[in-house]
Amino acid sequence: MAIFFDAPVEPDDLTTFVREVPTPSTLALLGAFPIQEEDDNTVDFAEIVRTNRTARYRSFDGRVHVSERDTASEKRVRLLPLSSSIGMGEYERLQQEFARTGGTRTQALERAIYNDAERLTREVQARLEQAWGDVLTDGKLTISENGYAGEADFGVPANQLVSAATAWSDTAASTPLTNIQSWVDVYTANNGVAPETMRTSLAVIRLLQRNKEVIDAIYGSTQGRTRVSVNELNALLADEGLPTLLAPYETKVDVDGTTVRVLPEDRVVFTPADLSELGYTAMGVSATALELVNSGKVDLSFEDAPGIVGVVVKEDGVPFRQYTYVDAVAMPILANARRLMVADVK
Repeated sequence: MAIFFDAPVEPDDLTTFVREVPTPSTLALLGAFPIQEEDDNTVDFAEIVRTNRTARYRSFDGRVHVSERDTASEKRVRLLPLSSSIGMGEYERLQQEFARTGGTRTQALERAIYNDAERLTREVQARLEQAWGDVLTDGKLTISENGYAGEADFGVPANQLVSAATAWSDTAASTPLTNIQSWVDVYTANNGVAPETMRTSLAVIRLLQRNKEVIDAIYGSTQGRTRVSVNELNALLADEGLPTLLAPYETKVDVDGTTVRVLPEDRVVFTPADLSELGYTAMGVSATALELVNSGKVDLSFEDAPGIVGVVVKEDGVPFRQYTYVDAVAMPILANARRLMVADVK
């Protein structure tokens, strides 16, 4: 495979373009976590466990209290590459047409390349969204595809991966309000602060709206109500000092022709309101970016290398191939795994 430096769109321009493709609003997780660029594809980070210690009063000339240091755990994660490519069907057809007619206009060729690059960038973004859903399901990134199998366990405390004793699908007997209160107590004891938001599916929210314990808490047990509104539900949660529900998360992605939910329908994810307190998307340096830097034919410096890149490549052989290629080294990082709690409720 060789980078096509004299293609109608140069690597500098194509890389600039793919880096400016906005994250679709449907990819709410990828859009909510910050992006952090890494010039080394190994991410080292330390998780600091802070406690709300106090100073001590003392008498004048009395002994000064000696505090304790917060504990820390070192973690190291190797970033993984992900990429996508597509053969230039339209591009090659246009090349043949121009060669046959002696045409010299390149706008249509450029448009074909940019269209493919945008499509491939969306595929990379969708895979990162799926990866975030995987991490927020159990605190682990588990990958088994395309010849690679591995797992990154970010170390969410075991007592923050919980299940409802009675499934919330039993709206008459389950006690979600009581469950949430007890889970938040555990989270608060581990972190010193409570979670602020809950993400879950529309199906789970509808179960909460029809749940007897929730209805009774809002209207009383003698009112004969059958459901509450989402606004009433969130008002109840806020009044109880509990995290409130965000808009239902229903994002699905296409994996080899199969539609897959990003987050399982039966999970409730507790997090800080600001997801930067929980983690970030790390963007490393791909082999393609290094090839561009070392080529001496583009303006991309090593400082600019972290992030997604786009190139047009040629592959010798039979048949000869020419295609658009988008490459990245990127994955979710839970830098503070204690700030995540996940409940299996359904």
